Amino acid sequence: MKKRTLIGLCVAMTAAMLLGGCGNKQTDETVDVAQEPAVETAEETKEEAPAQEETASEEPKEAETEEADQAEAADDNMIQNGDFSEGVGVWQTYLEHGEADLAVNDEGQFEIRVKNAGDLDYSVQAYYDGFAIDQGVKYLVAFDCAVSKPRTVVWRVQINGSDYHAYFTDEIKATEEMQHYEFEVTMEEESDPAPRFCFNVGSYEGDGDLGEHVITIDNLVMKVLDDSGKVAGGSAAETASILTNQVGFLPGERKTVTFHGNAIGSDFEVVDADGNSIGSYKQSDAKENSGTQESCSTGDFSDLTAAGTYQIKVGDELSAPFVIGDDALDELLKDTTYLMHMQRCGVELTKEEGGDYAHAACHTEKAKVLDTGEMIDVTGGWHDAGDYGRYIVPAAKAAGDLMLAAEDYPDVMGDVLDEVTYELDWMLKMQRDDGGVYHKVSCTNFPGTVLPDEETDELVVCPVSNAATADFAASMAMAARVYEKKDATRSKTYLDASKKAFEYLQGHQSEGGFHNPDNVVTGEYPDENWKDDYFWSAAELYRTTGDDAYMSVMKDLGIDNVSEGMGWDCNGFYAAYALLNANPNDELSKSVLAKIEAAADTFVAAAEKDAYGSSIVDDNYPWGSNMSIANRGMLMHMLMKLGLSDSGKLEKYKATATDQLNYLLGRNGTGYCFVTGYGTLSTKNPHHRPSQAVGTAVKGMLAGGPNVGREDPYAQQVLKDKAPALCYADTDQSYSTNEIAIYWNSPLVYLIAAEKAAK
Repeated sequence: MKKRTLIGLCVAMTAAMLLGGCGNKQTDETVDVAQEPAVETAEETKEEAPAQEETASEEPKEAETEEADQAEAADDNMIQNGDFSEGVGVWQTYLEHGEADLAVNDEGQFEIRVKNAGDLDYSVQAYYDGFAIDQGVKYLVAFDCAVSKPRTVVWRVQINGSDYHAYFTDEIKATEEMQHYEFEVTMEEESDPAPRFCFNVGSYEGDGDLGEHVITIDNLVMKVLDDSGKVAGGSAAETASILTNQVGFLPGERKTVTFHGNAIGSDFEVVDADGNSIGSYKQSDAKENSGTQESCSTGDFSDLTAAGTYQIKVGDELSAPFVIGDDALDELLKDTTYLMHMQRCGVELTKEEGGDYAHAACHTEKAKVLDTGEMIDVTGGWHDAGDYGRYIVPAAKAAGDLMLAAEDYPDVMGDVLDEVTYELDWMLKMQRDDGGVYHKVSCTNFPGTVLPDEETDELVVCPVSNAATADFAASMAMAARVYEKKDATRSKTYLDASKKAFEYLQGHQSEGGFHNPDNVVTGEYPDENWKDDYFWSAAELYRTTGDDAYMSVMKDLGIDNVSEGMGWDCNGFYAAYALLNANPNDELSKSVLAKIEAAADTFVAAAEKDAYGSSIVDDNYPWGSNMSIANRGMLMHMLMKLGLSDSGKLEKYKATATDQLNYLLGRNGTGYCFVTGYGTLSTKNPHHRPSQAVGTAVKGMLAGGPNVGREDPYAQQVLKDKAPALCYADTDQSYSTNEIAIYWNSPLVYLIAAEKAAK
């Protein structure tokens, strides 16, 4: 740190005010950014410090006083390492059209080294996460600042999600001479357990073209001045002590319940809507559950088949109500499927179709192909997730799940292919003449909290990737088969596109995974190992055409390229399903069956061990764990559909499949029904821009769910001490636990359809 040379004092600011802001981002599933127009900031005054007499006797006293002040400030400073004595620490940069890096100079001062200030006030942002602020509390914010070229510097404490508005902010006119700034601010809004402190040093009107320059910060302090007015913060939703499916059970399916806390006992009752006891059942012995790190017992009331509305009761404790009936899952299936229509891009969503989420046609302009500059039409398709990008790799999974549901359960799925057509026809536009398939189309950055037609930045198409090409080939081969009776002309178009993509892959075997081009930060979906995708495309083409050439490709690739999964990156179970449907007696097929049975048995064992029936192995809940849960339920039904396993395995597969659906609908440690709009306690604040813009969640969306990685600032701060299965937060700030995605809904649709068909 460096001794101060000039002091400025800024008057108190007591209201939360807005200024342009941005959020954090990651390059796999989602990125956050928002922008707001600048508004009034605190009035600022500067006073030069009184001159000090420089005598030998007084200098040590001044130094001792300053050191004492610094020590005191460090003790209660909410910004760790505010004197930067430990280097840059956890400070990071957010860059949008700007370029900068962070360093600590030889004098121990923090430097934001700007190479390009960009064209937005937040094009360059240095930020710090990892603290909390409370409503009604007065804080001191203080720091020293100097710049190599006079310019505007804006500091902010902002919400780290939603619209990214500032709780406190001010604008300073920094000069080459180090100055000290102090602000007294009061938190007027609800307490925030995970805000962001940042310096926005992008482009501001009046600063001109600054070129390369340096902003120097030192002695940064944020501390409580007065907490006498603190308002008690809202607590998280209490988890019920009796947890079960909050939506409904089909009469003949498995019905289970989990107890913890006060509800643990020797028995339980099922009561009807009038509180009358329908039957008494036994609880299992309580034992520690590793995923939630609590003692739990379980119960089974599968013999209750009469239609009605019920609750589970232990003493005075009651579960959320649920229904039993043949139509218990009908509305759920309709809404989880209709989400795809709500995610449509390139067309108007009318009031009749979308209700409060209606919008004009979006993203209708041509997009620029980054490696050529060519402008092409790639309108259509579904928005991928909480943002408005469209990505081939996850699109292939989402469309594939719905096509498999239509193929396996046509009586349940009805006209779902009419919706899938909209996605497939967009995918066709993403294929080049040589067969290669562009990886994705999006803007270079994620939008703010806006409806889709309000995202108006330039669309860019990212280069061809083998993963995208292979997944495209697989889904198009599936489409050719599934659409053959519905639309023979369309079926042929899909098959020709699949074969062309497959031929491209055969000539590009040495290429690696996809990575975002420079200045593109939207979802990356890199998939370094694309050979399992290649295997999947060969398997689907083999099932659709019967051509042994595709079997030869699979044999050359070998069993090691049948990956264990049904996500966007590992999709070997789809390949296995296609191969085993086409030719179950081949030696390769037998090896593939053994491999997926072994994986399924591992999932069964995990579910049987977990008090909530979760199939997550070793409590390692990943980003999008609810997709993993739905995928595994789907896998169990696929194995039952094949019917190649022994009866004992098939019985366990069926029980595990139902457990996965019940988990998603409320029988989990968080107590949430993870589908928006369903259950007594459900996800209400998903990371999903249309929902955020309107203020209420679109119905029928599956939230991401617990994530031990806690890969967003909110989760890192608020969930750091939570058990693995409880690492979930119902807030749009937590994109790593509470985003939605088309390819999370799609396996849930299959799972619901399979359960209905098996009733």
